[in-house]
Amino acid sequence: MKVLLPASEVAPIIKLGGLGDVVGSLPKALAELGVNVDVIVPFYPFAKVENLKLYKSLELNVPYEGTNVPVEVYKTKLPDSDVDVILLKNHKYFSDYGKKKSVGEISEIDMFSFFDRAVVEYIKSGFNTYDLIHCNDWHTGMITHLLSDELEKSRPATLFTVHNLLYQGISSADLINDLGIIPGMHPLIDWDIADGDINFMQQGITSSDFVNTVSPTYAKEILTEEYGGSFADILKAREGRLMGILNGIDYTSFPREFNESNWQEIKPKLKSRLIKEFELDNDGSKPIISFVGRLDPNQKGLDILCEALPNILDQDVNFVLLGDGDDVWKQKLLDISKETKYKGNLGLKLAFDVELAKSIYSGSDFLVVPSKYEPCGLIQMISMWYGTLPVVRDTGGLKDSVKDGKTGIKFTDYKSESLFDAVKKAKDIFYGPAMVEMVNAAIREDFSWKKSAMSYSDLYKKVVQLRLDALK
Repeated sequence: MKVLLPASEVAPIIKLGGLGDVVGSLPKALAELGVNVDVIVPFYPFAKVENLKLYKSLELNVPYEGTNVPVEVYKTKLPDSDVDVILLKNHKYFSDYGKKKSVGEISEIDMFSFFDRAVVEYIKSGFNTYDLIHCNDWHTGMITHLLSDELEKSRPATLFTVHNLLYQGISSADLINDLGIIPGMHPLIDWDIADGDINFMQQGITSSDFVNTVSPTYAKEILTEEYGGSFADILKAREGRLMGILNGIDYTSFPREFNESNWQEIKPKLKSRLIKEFELDNDGSKPIISFVGRLDPNQKGLDILCEALPNILDQDVNFVLLGDGDDVWKQKLLDISKETKYKGNLGLKLAFDVELAKSIYSGSDFLVVPSKYEPCGLIQMISMWYGTLPVVRDTGGLKDSVKDGKTGIKFTDYKSESLFDAVKKAKDIFYGPAMVEMVNAAIREDFSWKKSAMSYSDLYKKVVQLRLDALK
Protein backbone atom coordinates (compact mmCIF):
# COMPACT_ATOMS: atom_id res chain seq x y z
CA MET A 1 0.00 0.00 0.00
CA LYS A 2 1.25 3.48 -0.94
CA VAL A 3 0.22 6.36 1.34
CA LEU A 4 0.83 10.11 1.20
CA LEU A 5 0.77 11.94 4.52
CA PRO A 6 0.38 15.74 4.18
CA ALA A 7 1.05 17.86 7.29
CA SER A 8 2.29 21.26 8.40
CA GLU A 9 5.43 19.85 10.06
CA VAL A 10 7.57 16.74 10.44
CA ALA A 11 10.18 16.38 13.21
CA PRO A 12 13.12 16.64 13.31
CA ILE A 13 13.21 18.47 9.95
CA ILE A 14 10.42 20.88 10.89
CA LYS A 15 9.38 20.95 14.55
CA LEU A 16 6.77 23.49 15.61
CA GLY A 17 4.64 21.48 18.04
CA GLY A 18 3.37 18.04 19.00
CA LEU A 19 2.04 17.33 15.50
CA GLY A 20 5.61 17.31 14.19
CA ASP A 21 6.54 14.52 16.60
CA VAL A 22 3.61 12.40 15.42
CA VAL A 23 4.35 12.93 11.72
CA GLY A 24 8.03 12.24 12.33
CA SER A 25 7.39 8.95 14.13
CA LEU A 26 4.29 7.25 12.71
CA PRO A 27 5.59 6.81 9.12
CA LYS A 28 8.76 5.10 10.39
CA ALA A 29 6.71 2.67 12.47
CA LEU A 30 4.41 2.03 9.51
CA ALA A 31 7.40 1.38 7.24
CA GLU A 32 8.50 -1.40 9.58
CA LEU A 33 5.09 -3.00 8.97
CA GLY A 34 5.58 -2.80 5.20
CA VAL A 35 3.41 0.28 4.59
CA ASN A 36 5.02 2.65 2.08
CA VAL A 37 4.41 6.17 3.44
CA ASP A 38 5.60 9.46 1.92
CA VAL A 39 5.36 12.66 3.97
CA ILE A 40 4.70 16.01 2.26
CA VAL A 41 5.22 19.36 4.01
CA PRO A 42 6.00 23.00 3.15
CA PHE A 43 9.72 23.76 2.74
CA TYR A 44 10.23 26.58 5.25
CA PRO A 45 13.63 28.36 5.21
CA PHE A 46 14.29 27.17 8.78
CA ALA A 47 13.82 23.48 7.90
CA LYS A 48 16.77 21.48 9.28
CA VAL A 49 18.12 19.84 6.12
CA GLU A 50 21.84 20.64 6.49
CA ASN A 51 22.91 17.05 7.15
CA LEU A 52 20.39 15.41 4.83
CA LYS A 53 20.75 14.29 1.23
CA LEU A 54 18.38 16.71 -0.49
CA TYR A 55 17.63 16.92 -4.19
CA LYS A 56 15.24 18.79 -6.42
CA SER A 57 12.75 16.36 -7.92
CA LEU A 58 10.59 18.51 -10.19
CA GLU A 59 8.79 21.82 -10.61
CA LEU A 60 5.06 22.31 -10.44
CA ASN A 61 2.83 25.08 -11.75
CA VAL A 62 0.13 25.44 -9.12
CA PRO A 63 -3.09 27.20 -10.16
CA TYR A 64 -3.89 29.71 -7.43
CA GLU A 65 -5.49 33.14 -7.28
CA GLY A 66 -6.15 33.00 -11.02
CA THR A 67 -2.53 32.39 -12.04
CA ASN A 68 0.07 29.63 -12.16
CA VAL A 69 2.44 29.77 -9.17
CA PRO A 70 5.80 27.94 -9.49
CA VAL A 71 6.62 25.41 -6.75
CA GLU A 72 9.92 23.56 -6.49
CA VAL A 73 9.60 19.98 -5.21
CA TYR A 74 12.50 18.65 -3.14
CA LYS A 75 12.96 15.17 -1.69
CA THR A 76 14.95 13.74 1.18
CA LYS A 77 14.67 10.92 3.72
CA LEU A 78 13.30 11.13 7.23
CA PRO A 79 16.41 10.65 9.43
CA ASP A 80 17.14 7.06 10.43
CA SER A 81 14.58 5.68 8.00
CA ASP A 82 13.77 5.00 4.36
CA VAL A 83 10.68 7.24 4.48
CA ASP A 84 10.55 9.85 1.71
CA VAL A 85 9.92 13.45 2.75
CA ILE A 86 8.66 15.76 0.02
CA LEU A 87 9.20 19.48 0.62
CA LEU A 88 7.29 22.08 -1.40
CA LYS A 89 9.23 25.32 -1.88
CA ASN A 90 7.78 28.72 -2.70
CA HIS A 91 9.26 31.88 -1.22
CA LYS A 92 6.02 33.86 -1.25
CA TYR A 93 3.86 31.35 0.60
CA PHE A 94 6.34 29.37 2.73
CA SER A 95 8.72 31.86 4.29
CA ASP A 96 8.80 32.42 8.05
CA TYR A 97 5.87 30.35 9.29
CA GLY A 98 6.32 29.40 12.93
CA LYS A 99 8.28 32.60 13.59
CA LYS A 100 5.12 34.67 13.28
CA LYS A 101 1.47 34.13 12.38
CA SER A 102 1.78 35.56 8.89
CA VAL A 103 4.44 35.84 6.22
CA GLY A 104 4.48 39.42 5.00
CA GLU A 105 1.05 39.84 3.48
CA ILE A 106 0.38 36.08 3.48
CA SER A 107 -1.80 34.88 6.36
CA GLU A 108 -1.56 31.45 7.93
CA ILE A 109 -4.82 30.41 6.31
CA ASP A 110 -3.65 31.63 2.86
CA MET A 111 -0.43 29.68 3.29
CA PHE A 112 -2.16 26.37 3.92
CA SER A 113 -4.85 27.01 1.35
CA PHE A 114 -2.00 27.26 -1.18
CA PHE A 115 -0.27 24.24 0.36
CA ASP A 116 -3.44 22.14 -0.04
CA ARG A 117 -3.75 23.15 -3.69
CA ALA A 118 -0.04 22.36 -4.23
CA VAL A 119 -0.39 18.90 -2.62
CA VAL A 120 -3.26 18.05 -4.98
CA GLU A 121 -1.18 19.19 -7.97
CA TYR A 122 1.69 17.00 -6.75
CA ILE A 123 -0.62 13.97 -6.54
CA LYS A 124 -1.88 14.65 -10.06
CA SER A 125 1.67 15.13 -11.39
CA GLY A 126 2.60 11.66 -10.14
CA PHE A 127 -0.28 10.09 -12.08
CA ASN A 128 -2.35 9.55 -8.93
CA THR A 129 -0.38 6.51 -7.74
CA TYR A 130 -1.29 6.71 -4.03
CA ASP A 131 -3.84 4.32 -2.55
CA LEU A 132 -4.64 6.65 0.36
CA ILE A 133 -4.07 10.26 1.40
CA HIS A 134 -3.80 10.67 5.18
CA CYS A 135 -4.50 14.33 6.01
CA ASN A 136 -3.75 15.90 9.39
CA ASP A 137 -5.62 18.75 11.10
CA TRP A 138 -7.05 21.90 9.56
CA HIS A 139 -3.86 22.74 7.66
CA THR A 140 -4.75 19.96 5.18
CA GLY A 141 -8.52 20.40 5.34
CA MET A 142 -9.14 21.34 1.69
CA ILE A 143 -7.14 18.47 0.17
CA THR A 144 -9.89 15.86 0.46
CA HIS A 145 -12.47 18.16 -1.15
CA LEU A 146 -10.17 19.18 -4.01
CA LEU A 147 -9.34 15.53 -4.74
CA SER A 148 -13.03 14.64 -4.90
CA ASP A 149 -13.71 17.64 -7.10
CA GLU A 150 -10.90 17.13 -9.59
CA LEU A 151 -10.17 13.40 -9.70
CA GLU A 152 -13.71 12.23 -8.97
CA LYS A 153 -13.94 8.42 -9.20
CA SER A 154 -10.22 7.96 -9.81
CA ARG A 155 -9.19 9.73 -6.59
CA PRO A 156 -7.38 7.88 -3.79
CA ALA A 157 -9.10 6.96 -0.54
CA THR A 158 -8.91 9.72 2.08
CA LEU A 159 -8.44 9.71 5.86
CA PHE A 160 -8.59 12.88 7.96
CA THR A 161 -7.05 12.92 11.45
CA VAL A 162 -8.27 15.43 14.03
CA HIS A 163 -5.38 16.20 16.38
CA ASN A 164 -7.16 19.09 18.11
CA LEU A 165 -10.68 20.15 17.20
CA LEU A 166 -10.27 23.58 18.80
CA TYR A 167 -7.98 24.84 16.01
CA GLN A 168 -10.08 24.93 12.85
CA GLY A 169 -8.59 27.23 10.19
CA ILE A 170 -11.40 29.70 9.50
CA SER A 171 -11.25 32.25 6.69
CA SER A 172 -13.36 34.50 4.56
CA ALA A 173 -15.46 32.60 2.03
CA ASP A 174 -13.64 34.48 -0.75
CA LEU A 175 -10.75 32.07 -0.30
CA ILE A 176 -12.55 29.39 -2.28
CA ASN A 177 -12.16 31.53 -5.40
CA ASP A 178 -8.36 31.47 -4.92
CA LEU A 179 -8.56 27.67 -4.84
CA GLY A 180 -10.54 27.61 -8.09
CA ILE A 181 -13.73 26.32 -6.46
CA ILE A 182 -16.95 27.65 -7.95
CA PRO A 183 -19.70 28.45 -5.41
CA GLY A 184 -23.08 26.89 -6.09
CA MET A 185 -21.66 23.62 -7.44
CA HIS A 186 -20.55 21.95 -4.21
CA PRO A 187 -23.13 21.28 -1.46
CA LEU A 188 -20.53 20.83 1.32
CA ILE A 189 -18.82 24.10 0.37
CA ASP A 190 -22.09 26.01 -0.03
CA TRP A 191 -23.32 24.78 3.35
CA ASP A 192 -20.06 25.84 4.97
CA ILE A 193 -19.89 29.34 3.43
CA ALA A 194 -23.54 30.17 4.15
CA ASP A 195 -22.37 31.97 7.30
CA GLY A 196 -19.78 33.99 5.38
CA ASP A 197 -16.65 31.96 6.10
CA ILE A 198 -14.94 28.71 5.17
CA ASN A 199 -13.82 26.26 7.86
CA PHE A 200 -10.92 24.01 6.86
CA MET A 201 -11.49 21.57 9.71
CA GLN A 202 -15.13 21.18 8.68
CA GLN A 203 -14.14 20.55 5.07
CA GLY A 204 -11.67 17.85 6.07
CA ILE A 205 -14.19 16.10 8.32
CA THR A 206 -17.11 16.21 5.92
CA SER A 207 -15.35 15.40 2.63
CA SER A 208 -13.02 12.56 3.68
CA ASP A 209 -13.85 8.86 3.48
CA PHE A 210 -13.05 8.34 7.16
CA VAL A 211 -12.17 10.45 10.22
CA ASN A 212 -10.07 9.53 13.21
CA THR A 213 -8.80 11.23 16.35
CA VAL A 214 -5.68 10.66 18.42
CA SER A 215 -7.36 8.70 21.23
CA PRO A 216 -10.47 6.50 21.52
CA THR A 217 -11.99 8.60 24.33
CA TYR A 218 -11.54 11.89 22.46
CA ALA A 219 -13.39 10.35 19.49
CA LYS A 220 -16.37 9.80 21.80
CA GLU A 221 -16.07 13.13 23.63
CA ILE A 222 -16.25 15.28 20.49
CA LEU A 223 -19.68 13.83 19.74
CA THR A 224 -20.94 15.85 22.73
CA GLU A 225 -21.60 19.58 22.81
CA GLU A 226 -19.19 20.00 25.75
CA TYR A 227 -16.20 18.86 23.70
CA GLY A 228 -17.40 19.08 20.10
CA GLY A 229 -19.25 22.40 20.30
CA SER A 230 -20.76 23.33 16.94
CA PHE A 231 -19.06 20.28 15.40
CA ALA A 232 -20.94 17.78 17.56
CA ASP A 233 -23.83 17.33 15.12
CA ILE A 234 -21.49 17.16 12.13
CA LEU A 235 -19.43 14.47 13.83
CA LYS A 236 -22.51 12.54 14.92
CA ALA A 237 -23.49 12.35 11.26
CA ARG A 238 -20.11 10.69 10.62
CA GLU A 239 -20.12 8.51 13.74
CA GLY A 240 -20.11 5.31 11.68
CA ARG A 241 -16.85 6.44 10.09
CA LEU A 242 -15.13 7.87 13.13
CA MET A 243 -12.69 6.20 15.50
CA GLY A 244 -9.76 6.99 17.79
CA ILE A 245 -6.21 5.63 17.79
CA LEU A 246 -3.97 6.51 20.71
CA ASN A 247 -0.72 8.21 19.70
CA GLY A 248 2.58 6.65 20.65
CA ILE A 249 5.92 8.15 21.65
CA ASP A 250 9.41 7.70 20.27
CA TYR A 251 11.41 6.48 23.26
CA THR A 252 14.71 7.20 21.49
CA SER A 253 13.97 10.90 22.06
CA PHE A 254 13.88 10.34 25.82
CA PRO A 255 17.13 8.79 27.06
CA ARG A 256 16.84 7.33 30.55
CA GLU A 257 19.54 6.54 33.12
CA PHE A 258 17.65 3.71 34.81
CA ASN A 259 15.17 0.87 34.30
CA GLU A 260 12.78 -1.18 36.40
CA SER A 261 15.63 -3.04 38.10
CA ASN A 262 17.63 -0.05 39.36
CA TRP A 263 15.38 3.03 39.51
CA GLN A 264 15.25 2.89 43.32
CA GLU A 265 19.00 3.44 43.37
CA ILE A 266 19.34 6.04 40.57
CA LYS A 267 16.13 8.07 40.63
CA PRO A 268 16.86 9.54 44.13
CA LYS A 269 20.15 10.93 42.73
CA LEU A 270 18.23 12.58 39.88
CA LYS A 271 15.78 13.95 42.42
CA SER A 272 18.68 15.49 44.34
CA ARG A 273 19.87 17.21 41.16
CA LEU A 274 16.39 18.64 40.64
CA ILE A 275 16.28 19.87 44.25
CA LYS A 276 19.57 21.66 43.68
CA GLU A 277 18.44 23.09 40.31
CA PHE A 278 15.38 24.75 41.85
CA GLU A 279 16.89 25.41 45.31
CA LEU A 280 14.18 23.41 47.04
CA ASP A 281 13.96 22.75 50.76
CA ASN A 282 14.02 18.97 50.57
CA ASP A 283 16.45 16.31 51.78
CA GLY A 284 14.81 13.85 49.42
CA SER A 285 12.18 12.69 51.87
CA LYS A 286 9.38 14.94 50.58
CA PRO A 287 7.54 14.31 47.31
CA ILE A 288 8.22 16.56 44.33
CA ILE A 289 5.15 17.26 42.22
CA SER A 290 5.64 18.90 38.84
CA PHE A 291 3.89 20.51 35.89
CA VAL A 292 5.53 20.74 32.47
CA GLY A 293 3.72 22.17 29.50
CA ARG A 294 2.33 24.99 27.46
CA LEU A 295 0.68 27.73 29.51
CA ASP A 296 -2.56 27.56 27.57
CA PRO A 297 -5.48 29.41 29.21
CA ASN A 298 -8.10 27.19 27.54
CA GLN A 299 -6.82 23.63 27.59
CA LYS A 300 -4.14 22.81 30.15
CA GLY A 301 -6.03 23.40 33.41
CA LEU A 302 -4.07 26.43 34.59
CA ASP A 303 -7.11 27.95 36.25
CA ILE A 304 -7.72 25.00 38.57
CA LEU A 305 -3.99 24.51 39.09
CA CYS A 306 -3.47 28.10 40.25
CA GLU A 307 -6.50 27.84 42.53
CA ALA A 308 -5.23 24.59 44.05
CA LEU A 309 -1.53 25.52 44.24
CA PRO A 310 -1.59 27.36 47.62
CA ASN A 311 -3.36 24.40 49.24
CA ILE A 312 -0.97 21.95 47.56
CA LEU A 313 2.06 23.86 48.86
CA ASP A 314 0.60 23.80 52.37
CA GLN A 315 0.87 19.98 52.26
CA ASP A 316 4.63 20.01 52.93
CA VAL A 317 5.49 19.01 49.36
CA ASN A 318 7.64 20.63 46.68
CA PHE A 319 6.09 21.84 43.43
CA VAL A 320 8.10 22.49 40.26
CA LEU A 321 6.65 24.17 37.18
CA LEU A 322 8.21 24.58 33.74
CA GLY A 323 6.31 26.20 30.92
CA ASP A 324 5.85 29.14 28.60
CA GLY A 325 2.85 30.72 26.93
CA ASP A 326 0.07 33.04 28.00
CA ASP A 327 1.40 36.21 29.68
CA VAL A 328 -1.59 36.56 32.03
CA TRP A 329 -1.01 33.11 33.52
CA LYS A 330 2.73 33.65 33.68
CA GLN A 331 2.12 36.72 35.85
CA LYS A 332 -0.31 34.82 38.10
CA LEU A 333 2.28 32.13 38.67
CA LEU A 334 4.97 34.73 39.36
CA ASP A 335 2.71 36.38 41.92
CA ILE A 336 2.29 33.08 43.77
CA SER A 337 6.03 32.40 43.66
CA LYS A 338 6.82 35.79 45.26
CA GLU A 339 5.02 34.86 48.48
CA THR A 340 7.70 34.37 51.11
CA LYS A 341 6.04 31.35 52.72
CA TYR A 342 6.51 29.33 49.51
CA LYS A 343 10.26 29.93 49.24
CA GLY A 344 12.01 26.58 49.04
CA ASN A 345 8.82 24.72 48.20
CA LEU A 346 7.95 26.20 44.79
CA GLY A 347 10.31 26.09 41.83
CA LEU A 348 9.29 28.08 38.77
CA LYS A 349 10.85 28.51 35.35
CA LEU A 350 8.74 30.25 32.72
CA ALA A 351 10.48 29.09 29.57
CA PHE A 352 10.63 26.32 26.98
CA ASP A 353 13.58 24.10 27.93
CA VAL A 354 13.70 20.56 26.56
CA GLU A 355 16.65 19.38 28.65
CA LEU A 356 15.28 20.81 31.89
CA ALA A 357 11.96 19.13 31.10
CA LYS A 358 13.72 15.76 30.95
CA SER A 359 15.39 16.50 34.31
CA ILE A 360 11.97 17.25 35.79
CA TYR A 361 10.43 14.08 34.35
CA SER A 362 13.20 11.92 35.77
CA GLY A 363 13.63 13.68 39.13
CA SER A 364 9.99 14.24 40.13
CA ASP A 365 7.78 11.79 41.99
CA PHE A 366 4.49 12.94 40.44
CA LEU A 367 3.48 15.03 37.43
CA VAL A 368 0.10 16.78 37.25
CA VAL A 369 -1.83 17.03 33.99
CA PRO A 370 -5.11 18.77 34.95
CA SER A 371 -6.29 19.38 31.37
CA LYS A 372 -9.78 20.62 30.62
CA TYR A 373 -9.57 18.47 27.50
CA GLU A 374 -6.71 16.45 26.05
CA PRO A 375 -7.03 14.87 22.58
CA CYS A 376 -4.14 12.53 23.38
CA GLY A 377 -1.37 13.98 25.49
CA LEU A 378 2.16 12.61 25.45
CA ILE A 379 3.48 14.01 28.70
CA GLN A 380 1.74 11.40 30.86
CA MET A 381 3.37 8.66 28.76
CA ILE A 382 6.77 10.34 29.07
CA SER A 383 6.41 10.69 32.85
CA MET A 384 5.59 6.99 33.25
CA TRP A 385 8.68 6.11 31.19
CA TYR A 386 10.72 8.07 33.74
CA GLY A 387 9.01 6.44 36.72
CA THR A 388 7.10 9.60 37.63
CA LEU A 389 3.45 8.89 38.38
CA PRO A 390 0.98 11.07 36.46
CA VAL A 391 -1.89 12.78 38.29
CA VAL A 392 -4.37 13.43 35.49
CA ARG A 393 -7.90 14.52 34.78
CA ASP A 394 -9.92 11.59 33.44
CA THR A 395 -10.38 12.90 29.90
CA GLY A 396 -9.29 12.13 26.33
CA GLY A 397 -5.99 10.35 25.90
CA LEU A 398 -5.24 10.76 29.61
CA LYS A 399 -8.18 8.46 30.34
CA ASP A 400 -6.95 5.93 27.78
CA SER A 401 -3.32 5.79 28.92
CA VAL A 402 -3.32 6.08 32.74
CA LYS A 403 -4.60 3.27 34.97
CA ASP A 404 -5.98 4.75 38.17
CA GLY A 405 -4.27 3.38 41.27
CA LYS A 406 -1.89 1.29 39.15
CA THR A 407 0.20 3.57 36.94
CA GLY A 408 -1.12 6.93 38.12
CA ILE A 409 -3.98 8.83 39.74
CA LYS A 410 -7.10 10.17 38.04
CA PHE A 411 -9.69 12.76 39.02
CA THR A 412 -12.94 13.44 37.17
CA ASP A 413 -14.44 16.84 37.96
CA TYR A 414 -12.78 19.89 36.46
CA LYS A 415 -12.44 21.63 39.80
CA SER A 416 -9.48 22.80 41.88
CA GLU A 417 -10.85 20.80 44.82
CA SER A 418 -10.72 17.60 42.77
CA LEU A 419 -7.15 18.30 41.70
CA PHE A 420 -6.17 19.02 45.31
CA ASP A 421 -7.77 15.77 46.51
CA ALA A 422 -5.85 13.85 43.83
CA VAL A 423 -2.58 15.44 44.94
CA LYS A 424 -3.32 14.51 48.57
CA LYS A 425 -3.90 10.95 47.39
CA ALA A 426 -0.53 11.10 45.61
CA LYS A 427 1.17 12.23 48.82
CA ASP A 428 -0.40 9.31 50.73
CA ILE A 429 0.85 6.91 48.05
CA PHE A 430 4.35 8.40 48.26
CA TYR A 431 4.59 7.54 51.96
CA GLY A 432 2.83 4.18 51.59
CA PRO A 433 3.74 0.69 50.35
CA ALA A 434 2.04 1.08 46.94
CA MET A 435 4.58 3.60 45.59
CA VAL A 436 7.22 1.10 44.49
CA GLU A 437 4.68 -1.21 42.86
CA MET A 438 3.05 1.69 40.97
CA VAL A 439 6.38 3.05 39.72
CA ASN A 440 7.36 -0.43 38.51
CA ALA A 441 4.05 -0.75 36.68
CA ALA A 442 4.43 2.72 35.12
CA ILE A 443 7.95 1.97 33.87
CA ARG A 444 6.74 -1.29 32.32
CA GLU A 445 4.07 0.47 30.22
CA ASP A 446 4.78 0.44 26.48
CA PHE A 447 3.48 3.38 24.45
CA SER A 448 5.88 2.95 21.54
CA TRP A 449 4.56 3.66 18.05
CA LYS A 450 4.45 -0.03 17.03
CA LYS A 451 0.99 -0.64 18.51
CA SER A 452 -0.42 2.61 17.10
CA ALA A 453 1.10 1.89 13.70
CA MET A 454 -0.59 -1.52 13.57
CA SER A 455 -3.94 0.18 14.24
CA TYR A 456 -3.29 2.74 11.49
CA SER A 457 -2.25 0.02 9.06
CA ASP A 458 -5.53 -1.80 9.72
CA LEU A 459 -7.46 1.46 9.35
CA TYR A 460 -5.75 2.26 6.05
CA LYS A 461 -6.83 -1.11 4.66
CA LYS A 462 -10.38 -0.52 5.89
CA VAL A 463 -10.63 2.94 4.34
CA VAL A 464 -9.22 1.78 0.99
CA GLN A 465 -11.75 -1.06 0.94
CA LEU A 466 -14.58 1.36 1.75
CA ARG A 467 -13.51 3.47 -1.20
CA LEU A 468 -13.41 0.45 -3.50
CA ASP A 469 -16.83 -0.68 -2.30
CA ALA A 470 -18.26 2.77 -3.01
CA LEU A 471 -17.13 2.52 -6.63
CA LYS A 472 -18.92 -0.77 -7.27
